[in-house]
Amino acid sequence: MQTPSSRLEFLDFLRFIAAFAVMLQHTLESKSPAFATFSTHYFQFGVFGVTLFFLTSGFIIPVSLEKAKSLKSFWISRMFRLFPLYLTSILVSLVLIYLGWIEGSLPTAGSLLANVIMLAKFLGQPLIQGLYWTLNLEMVFYLAVTVLFITGLLRRSVLLAVAALGFALLVGVVGTQVLHLLESGWGLCFQLATMFVGTVFYRYMTGQVTGKSWGLILFAAIGVLFAITYANLYQKDIPSELGTRSFWPVTNAFFLAYALFTSCFLLRERSYPKPLLFLGIISYSLYLVQATVLAILLPHLSNVFVAAPVGIAATVFVSYFTYTFIEKPFVKLGRKLSGSKVPTVSPHNN
Repeated sequence: MQTPSSRLEFLDFLRFIAAFAVMLQHTLESKSPAFATFSTHYFQFGVFGVTLFFLTSGFIIPVSLEKAKSLKSFWISRMFRLFPLYLTSILVSLVLIYLGWIEGSLPTAGSLLANVIMLAKFLGQPLIQGLYWTLNLEMVFYLAVTVLFITGLLRRSVLLAVAALGFALLVGVVGTQVLHLLESGWGLCFQLATMFVGTVFYRYMTGQVTGKSWGLILFAAIGVLFAITYANLYQKDIPSELGTRSFWPVTNAFFLAYALFTSCFLLRERSYPKPLLFLGIISYSLYLVQATVLAILLPHLSNVFVAAPVGIAATVFVSYFTYTFIEKPFVKLGRKLSGSKVPTVSPHNN
């Protein structure tokens, strides 16, 4: 077990849980009827995992911007953190699609550009890999945080969380059920709000907001969650086939992600085993690498008891190398060019 450090271990632990939850969903849903049934009727591991990712991003990204030497420094650091591995993932995917090793179609020039700038989801262009949607939403969050920083509103985290949750409720209930102007989008809006809720956790930890305000935001987030999932999913899309998303599995996934994040946050002084923390550190690689590794391997592995361990082990193996030879060197280069130090979040007792 590691001793507590200036880097909050619970964030890396949660990133590990998030990455493996998504991998489990992608590995088992097509190979195990029992898992597919459980996922369809009771719990969506993929939704659970990405919600944890968004909470951790919301917790750390705004403070990373505030602690950066400048806005330019922040964006240089972010670009070198995100894009080298992401662009490698796109290139590898395109080569494998061209060779016919994985399913997919080659994008148009416009679609490729939209994917490259990490905004295809919001520019009406198809994603080269389906899981890129989370990165697209994170990019929107980075842009929003940048605007809020420039306007001096970024530290008003409680107000921002309330506004984001209110917007999610407006889209998810009024827009879809009352005005019938929208058929989807409520999930994206709630996940965006989730990142702003994550920031309130950080503000509470550092004493910038009161425990009462933090508790009210958390309570409001859970309330909005139930309202929009009930309005859009309850008894309206009863699963008739495996893989269909319905009220309980989606709601349970959202709720458990919030519950686990809150529990680990309240117990943030605890330490975790080093191997799990390392898997959390390389979670970005785990998330992106699985898209191609699993797409190559799973069609050739029919037995779930072989497919699951082989697929996950291969993803971890490849991710170790992508982290070591792509992520890590470019992160160091980004820090050097931006003149920033390794960002840390210091534990703080309230």
